[in-house]
Amino acid sequence: MIESEYNYYIPYEGNIICMNGITGSVFSLKKNEFDFMKRLMNDEILQEKYPQLTHKFIRTRFLTTSMNDEKNHLKELHKRANNNGVWYLILNPTQDCNFRCWYCYEKHPKGWMQPEIMDRIKQLVNHIFAEGEIKHFRLSWFGGEPLLYFDEVIYPLSIYIKQCAEKYNINFSNSITTNGFLLTKEIINKCKEVDLNSFQITLDGDRDSHNKIRNQRGEPSFDRILQNCIDLTSNYTKSIIQLRINYNTKSIQHDFSTILDSIPQRLRSQFYIQFQRIWQTIENEGNDDDVKKVLDENFAKLKSSGFNLSVDTNYRVFKGILCYADRMNYANINYDGNVYRCTAQNYTQETALGYLDENGHIIWNKEKTEGISKQAFFDNPACLNCKYLALCGGPCFYAWWTCIRNRNNIECPNKKDKLDINLSLFIKEYYLGRLKRKALLR
Repeated sequence: MIESEYNYYIPYEGNIICMNGITGSVFSLKKNEFDFMKRLMNDEILQEKYPQLTHKFIRTRFLTTSMNDEKNHLKELHKRANNNGVWYLILNPTQDCNFRCWYCYEKHPKGWMQPEIMDRIKQLVNHIFAEGEIKHFRLSWFGGEPLLYFDEVIYPLSIYIKQCAEKYNINFSNSITTNGFLLTKEIINKCKEVDLNSFQITLDGDRDSHNKIRNQRGEPSFDRILQNCIDLTSNYTKSIIQLRINYNTKSIQHDFSTILDSIPQRLRSQFYIQFQRIWQTIENEGNDDDVKKVLDENFAKLKSSGFNLSVDTNYRVFKGILCYADRMNYANINYDGNVYRCTAQNYTQETALGYLDENGHIIWNKEKTEGISKQAFFDNPACLNCKYLALCGGPCFYAWWTCIRNRNNIECPNKKDKLDINLSLFIKEYYLGRLKRKALLR
């Protein structure tokens, strides 16, 4: 048996955290214990002498027969993930928005989803459920700002799809990406009715930075959005908010545990804080050591304040699917009936991959979608020869699609000099999170 290349080791408080990227198995060892572990994994005689320990390392994939086995296992995970009975549908009620953030890639044309398109979506859902091959239907809302048309689109379609799921005895989940400005108590109560309980809401840095970027004709929005988050979690105990904080080098210098101090302690377990650099500032500002230091300080303070942290922006335990857009059973339907896969791009005729016909069938553009279902997007020499594949997952759909369309080689999505959330931070938080879950189960 040989040591897996998908093992990762980082120092932590005088010990060594050991993690296998495929299984997610993680533990901490003292230096002398770690040294013995490394000797055993590279010495077959020691492996025979300590069969129980060796078996444990084999079971957790720290030891393997060959790296080809590990790579084939990742490919098998991809197949399983695409055949696990999940259907993922993202709907855009509109591309319009009540804000005009300078960094947004969308053009925000006027218009919203009309009853004709809504009827086609209902037919699509009926087709999916009638096939009887799915176990879980995941509905999600995107835009533009989807809450602009909550009563007209989100609420009635959510009710319909939830009722269909109940009829076919299929698990149903409902989520939304929103700026949170329009999240009134009336809407919150209706969200309860349709199990809309997972929210991604963004703040643009600290209060002053946010209000300069996100306002309605000069009217600030920071306090209102934050209060809406408090109202949501207070009145809807099943709700979870991934609070994404966009930042640049200047705005990250603030203490966000102080900025978010108005969120009551009892509600903080419902918040997952994620920091995300505004991507247009990467080239000009870079991601230097000072920024990483401030990020680490913010993570530590927020964690000690009772918030959850979301650090899987660049790394995660790869389960075969990197992004919802990588799934075969997935579609993103725009308000006009055009069908897309990636939501992180402008919605144009060029990026549309198909349309929803009058009978509720998705008609994919064969030329644009050629090769999508043939193999995993990481099934290329650059990714398969990379030590970080098990925690990276390779290129997302859009990176893969762009390279294939332009006949370019696959580019690495995780350029190591451009990451604020580095591998060490991810592994440390993953390890501490596992310890926390174990403590809760005792």
